[in-house]
Amino acid sequence: MKIVRWAIVSLIVLAVIGCSIEFIRYSHYDIKKQIAEVNEDEILLAPLKIEPDAHYMLEKVQLTENTIIQGLGFSIFFVKDVQDLKHGQKVKVWLSDKENNAAERVVVYNFY
Repeated sequence: MKIVRWAIVSLIVLAVIGCSIEFIRYSHYDIKKQIAEVNEDEILLAPLKIEPDAHYMLEKVQLTENTIIQGLGFSIFFVKDVQDLKHGQKVKVWLSDKENNAAERVVVYNFY
């Protein structure tokens, strides 16, 4: 009985540590928005909360061959390439070149 209890406690501790590491690892991003449109070499990003009567400028982010595209959580199994990015997904973007808005990494943290 003690072995089962320690196994459960150990799994909970490992899960909390893993989530904490992921949170720290993905907390220093440059842009946090949702995808409005996807092309082969760029994505257009819209604000997370959109009011129906307001007009927003979409932010264009360039994708290069060095851009890493991945998911966070369960979406890590489904998001691996530009073709996996879809309208409405929430993303965090790290920029390698802020003048040209060239993305170093795009992480999907909300999977539709």
